[in-house]
Amino acid sequence: MTLSARRLTLLVLAGMLGTGTILVGLQSQPASVPYRFTGNGDLVRPEGYREWVFVGTPVTPNDLNRGNAPFPEFHAVYIDVDSFAHWKRSGQFRDGTILVKELSSVGSKKASSGNGYFMGEFLGLEATVKSKQHFPDEPGNWAYFSFGHEYPLAKTASAFPALDCNACHEDNAGDDWVFTQFYPVLRAAKGGAASRDRGGAAKHDGATCPACQGAVQRFAETGKAAGVDLPTNKDDLFAFVKAGKHKSWVHESTKRETDAPHGVYVTTYLNAILEKSMKAGNQVHPVGSAAVKEMFDENKDPYGYAVSVKGQPDSQGGKGWYWYETLSTTDANAIPTRGDRTGEGFGAGVCIGCHGRFGIDYVVIEYPLE
Repeated sequence: MTLSARRLTLLVLAGMLGTGTILVGLQSQPASVPYRFTGNGDLVRPEGYREWVFVGTPVTPNDLNRGNAPFPEFHAVYIDVDSFAHWKRSGQFRDGTILVKELSSVGSKKASSGNGYFMGEFLGLEATVKSKQHFPDEPGNWAYFSFGHEYPLAKTASAFPALDCNACHEDNAGDDWVFTQFYPVLRAAKGGAASRDRGGAAKHDGATCPACQGAVQRFAETGKAAGVDLPTNKDDLFAFVKAGKHKSWVHESTKRETDAPHGVYVTTYLNAILEKSMKAGNQVHPVGSAAVKEMFDENKDPYGYAVSVKGQPDSQGGKGWYWYETLSTTDANAIPTRGDRTGEGFGAGVCIGCHGRFGIDYVVIEYPLE
């Protein structure tokens, strides 16, 4: 081999080794985390998120929610690149995942393509971060942040209290507190053998959860002592509402169209204890507070009941309330379920998420009743 040939061979080998060394170095580095926190634990507003993976844009407009949607804006949702890659491999959200929601108004409702909902102007920015280091005690290690709903946006944001967001996410999200059921990009990309990873969420099913079972005993001690004559088991409670014993309570004057997951129309009844508490503007309702929803279908025919009874002074994340829902007027056992969660019992998982997120001490309806 000539000197020139040897030099060329060495250069090629050096290039290959150099490239190999770089690749090994990159592969050995941990996945990047595209966010940072201040010294006091606030999240610094993320940048460059529009270059991440876009997963979808849900919208729940006021038009479809009786003029009072809790989230009337478009939510353009992005996930950081490394977390999306991890999701594709494992079907799980890695520690360090960040999802960003960029809020936009509902602009025009007409276009050359037809009628619909079309994005208007940017309104705000929100984010959720999964971090065991920063949120070791939060459900799933998730925390939620808002940088404001008007511009200019805040430069940093503090985490919301867990109950403000996590309760609804825990009870309704498809995977690990993320609403993957509404994002086909995430569903299509999901890898691994994972299915519904709840990340260790407590199962408040009213039957096997020790905390919920404890609430039954506490109700026996405190509720009955307070003179509460409502039963807290499905058979007796079904008989109670079936017999119309709640009909004497304060109630709505009509069958109201509802945006809640309780049918198409409802009529809500409040017992005297809850009505007095709501009238006083209390943020915490007393033991014995109770509400009954009569549920109706699109023809306004009755098809079920939803009942809540407060059984102890401390609501304990919904475990202090007894919940019962049946999707029948003849069958006490037509109880809705979602996975391992049920619509009956103290701390019933089907119920406490939305009630905790949108209600005052787990009571969603506004007072006075119309």
